[in-house]
This record gives sequence, C-alpha cells and structure tokens, in this order.
Amino acid sequence: MHTPQLPENESDRLAALQRLCVLDTPPAAELDRITRLAQRVFGVDTALVSLVDEQRQWFKSRAGLDASETSRDISFCGHAILQQQPLLVSDARLDPRFADNPLVQAAPHIVFYAGQPIFSSDGYALGTLCLIDSKTRQLSDSEQQTLQDLAHMVEQYFWGLEASQALQQLQAELEQRVQQRTLELETALTRLQQEIVQRTAYESALLAEKEHFHATLENTTDAFIEIDEQGQVVSWNHAAETTFGWSRQEAIGHNLAELIIPPPLRAAHHAGLGRFVRTGEPRMMGQRVEVSACRKDGSPFTIELTLSAIHSQGRTLINAFLHDISQRKADEAEILDSRARIRMITDNVPAIIAYIDTGLCYRFVNLGYEKWFGWKAETITGSKVADVLDDAVYTVAKPHFDKVLRGEQSEYEVQMPSLHGKIWVHVTLIPHYNPQRQQQGFYVLGVDITERKQLQDQLQFEAYHDSLTGLPNRRALMQHLREAMARSRRSGKSMALLFLDLDGFKALNDHHGHDFGDMALQRFARELRGAVRETDSAARLAGDEFTVILENLVQPQQDCALVAGKLLQQIAAINSIAGVAVSLSSSIGIALYDGNRSSNANALLNAADKAMYQAKRAGKNRFAFYTDPAP
Repeated sequence: MHTPQLPENESDRLAALQRLCVLDTPPAAELDRITRLAQRVFGVDTALVSLVDEQRQWFKSRAGLDASETSRDISFCGHAILQQQPLLVSDARLDPRFADNPLVQAAPHIVFYAGQPIFSSDGYALGTLCLIDSKTRQLSDSEQQTLQDLAHMVEQYFWGLEASQALQQLQAELEQRVQQRTLELETALTRLQQEIVQRTAYESALLAEKEHFHATLENTTDAFIEIDEQGQVVSWNHAAETTFGWSRQEAIGHNLAELIIPPPLRAAHHAGLGRFVRTGEPRMMGQRVEVSACRKDGSPFTIELTLSAIHSQGRTLINAFLHDISQRKADEAEILDSRARIRMITDNVPAIIAYIDTGLCYRFVNLGYEKWFGWKAETITGSKVADVLDDAVYTVAKPHFDKVLRGEQSEYEVQMPSLHGKIWVHVTLIPHYNPQRQQQGFYVLGVDITERKQLQDQLQFEAYHDSLTGLPNRRALMQHLREAMARSRRSGKSMALLFLDLDGFKALNDHHGHDFGDMALQRFARELRGAVRETDSAARLAGDEFTVILENLVQPQQDCALVAGKLLQQIAAINSIAGVAVSLSSSIGIALYDGNRSSNANALLNAADKAMYQAKRAGKNRFAFYTDPAP
C-alpha cells in the first residue's frame, strides 16, 4: 500500500479548506442531490463528496456509504488531489498502490474508484467527487466528462460558500467602519465640548495667573526691572527698591543706566541696547551673567543678571531679573581659598588621601597617588576604582568598600605595587553623609607601613629561627612537631623525628675557636637542609643539636634508615671548612610515631634524644632507633 504524498502547497491548501468552515457540518441538500445523481447515472455502489483534511478524509455528502470519514493515509482521495485530472482505478486489487489497502481487503471492498479533484476558487485542491464500486469497470470519455461536470457543480457550491463568507466579511468590515466613524465623530464632538469648557477655564485661569504673576514679581526676593526701547524704566518691584536704594517713584520713567550702571560701563550699555533695538540680536538674552552694578549711594557690587525681551502691540520691552551676589562672591572666594589650603595640606601629608562616591568612582585624590604610584589626579578622577587598582588589591579592598557603604568605618592592610617596589599600606575608610544623613561616599586614608611590616616580619622570623644557621629554632620545632603529629593522626600515616648531634664538636670548638665552631655549625646546617625532602623540616635545638621531622612514611624503618644513612654520608664527605682540614660525623637518634594519641611532642623529642645517645654509646657516626626499655 502506498501512503498518499502531501501536495507541495499543503499548508496553503489546508488553510483554504479551514477558511470554508465546512468540516464536521451537517449534510448539504445541494451536494446530496449531486451524489445521489452520480450514484444513479454511473450505477455504482457509492458516490461521495470527500474533503481531505490534515489527518483524515471527511465526507460532506455520501450516497451508498454509512461511514462519515476514514484515515487520510489509506484514502484514495489523498492520491486524487495530487493531480488535475480524474484518478481512475479499474481494479484496485491489481494496483500496487491499493492492493493491500484495508478499504480494498475489507468493507467496503473497493474495486473500482474514480475521483475528480474539486478546487477552491483560488485553485487549491479541497477534495474529490468520487465513485466507488465493488466490481471492475471502465469510464468512457463521455462518462469522464459527466463526472467532471458534476464535480464542477460541487465546486460551484463551495465557491458559493466562499463568496458568501467574503460578502459577510465585507459587510462586517463595513459595519465596523461605520461604527468606528460614528465613534470618532462622537469622540470629536465630546473633545470639542471639552475644549470649549477648558478654554473658558483657561481664560479665567489666565486672568488669575496674571494677577498672581504681578503679585509674585512684587514679592520676589530678586529685583525685577523692565525697560522700554529707549532704556526708560517702566517696572520696578519692591526687591529693586531694597537692592538699589531707589524707590519706585524715583525709578519709573528714568533711564536705567543713570540709576544702577557704574559710569565707566554706561557707554557699553547704551551701545548694546541700541544694537538690540536695531538688529534684534539677542547677544545676552536668556543667559545668566555676572555684571557690576551700583547702588543709589554709588557703592559698587556684583549682581547676577538674566535678560529677556517681549514684543507686544508693536512695542518691545526688556525684562531683567537681578540678584545681589556680592555675599556669594565673597563666600566663593573664601571657599576657593579654603580648598587651596586643604589641597596644600593633603598634598604634603605623607599618606594617600581620596574621596570615593557610592558608585565607587574617584572624586578626589591627593598628590600622594602620583608620588607613590604615578597616577595623576586628572587621570583617575572620575574613574572606577576597579579600573585603577590592581586586581589582587581590589579583591582585598572590595569587602571593606561594601562595609563602609553600609555606614561602618573599616580598616585593612594590603600590599600594593608602587613606583619604588611593593609596599604595605594601612587603609582607613570613613563614611561621609550629607546633612540629610544620606551617604554620599567615603574618605580613604592610606599610610605606608612597609617598614613596620618588615620589622614585624623580622621579629617574627627571629622569634622562630636560629640566628646563626637560619634554621627554625626550638620554639618553631615544637610547633611543627605538634602539627606533624596531628597530621599523622588524621591521615593514619607514620612520621619520625631524627635527633642529630655533631660528634666531637666541643674538641673542634676548643681547638679552632668559637668562630670556626660557628662555621662548622653553619656548614652542618646547610648539609642538613640539602639532604632532606621539601616536605620534611630541619631545625636547630641548641649548640650542636639538630632535628629533622620526616612525614608520610610508607615503610617507616626503611625510609628513616635511608635518610639517616644519606645524612651520615654527606656529613662524612666534609673534609675542610674555610681551608682547614676537618673530619666530621654525627650521631642520629630516630623516634617513630604511628598516630598513637597517648604520645605528645615532648615525649617524642625525649625518645629521639635517648636514641641519639644510644648511637653515641654504640660508637658514634651511626643512627639508632628508639626502643621502649624493657619492663
């Protein structure tokens, strides 16, 4: 059985079928007459009007068949809609496309099939008018023409549905447009009525606003002066009286220049006014400028001036708002002087000082940033802190930035690359608030503590290291030993402590002197340090006594014996120190530890010391393991 292929225009074809809204609707009398006529004319068992949907073929009209639909994949009509001409099958039992089709093998036992495709008005195959019979037969040319004519009648029915739907849609669109236009007219009428009401309200408001404006001008703290094209004063409010000392009666009708402009500037004033009247050039209009003025008593002061011009009824008037800023100018001068003093102080403090806003951008940095790091203030001001600081430095600082932005003072120490190498800086962060207690940012104070850190490191080193050999001292040994024993208990791996004593050191020291003895100890320490693994640690207890901690021993006795033997060989290989022939050897005591919690660092050290004396008693230049004394 061959499943019908899909037409190339399948999606458009299905869309055309869906637009008809005819699937799963009651039978149509017009189509039923056609199928009954076809059944009689052709003398067949069944005549159908079949519509091929996405998954099925559905029968809009049927004569001689009870079923209302079948699956599309077994349909004959699915093949018929793939062509323009009728699909004729004389004997489906012999046709490889249909021989094993369930509709052939079982009811309705299709043998003969003739299907004429029916098309929508725009050319998409909707289905077929088909004839079915259980006997073989042929259609003559005349019968084929009859089938096509009947199919065309079916098409006329569907085209009528399309036309009816198009007409209904057109009517709906027309009604919608009428409703829309009616609504628009109603809306326009409502809006017009609203505008009339608003205009009346605006006129009333304008009158009130005009009265309010005059009252505002009269009571504003800024002087308001209005002059005509000849420079004569036509308006002079109360603040102008207070600012310049002239009363309204004294000022109205007089030339402005003679009232408030210092004599040296009057010529420029007249020239500028004349140029504006001639050309309309608004050189100073709409701008806020600072100019010199004088009071009635002739005393000069600075004002801030804003000019505007209005043209009404063929007349030009020039308005001016004037504000006495003499006190502000004095305050600005004082602020600038204060800033200069602050900048001088901060630039000469041996520290870095900055101000950072809540967006973590630099807003101020002192000269220390340039002296220490080469960062010029104009380069980093406005930059993100993360873009300026080294990544490692920023990582240390970020939690403290978060803390100070929560309103808490914070301090930390960080190592930073500078022009003179890496330095340690102690940083203090102090939050800053405006008068409304809103945080604006924070201050940064950084002090160079490199020398203090170096001194601390030196003191720390000296507290835990032997000054002669540089090896860890007894205090460091005991700390390392306790830590190593704890690791052994956790891991279950054995460790060992080697106790070394330089054989015959007293005689060597007495014979060659203490300085030579010190050189011998230093040489012994170098050999010791070079002979052990990186994971092991060597230390000097006192005098000629040294220790080595061995960890992670797989075969404790063999591993310790290997290390101890290597040490004895390297020490024995020393044959001269500072050009003096010597013969050195050492006695080594070894104490093993397997993680037993009953033991401690002091006990292990004592055990190794005892084993060392066992090696000495056995003849020196050898090693011995500690064994518990017999009970």
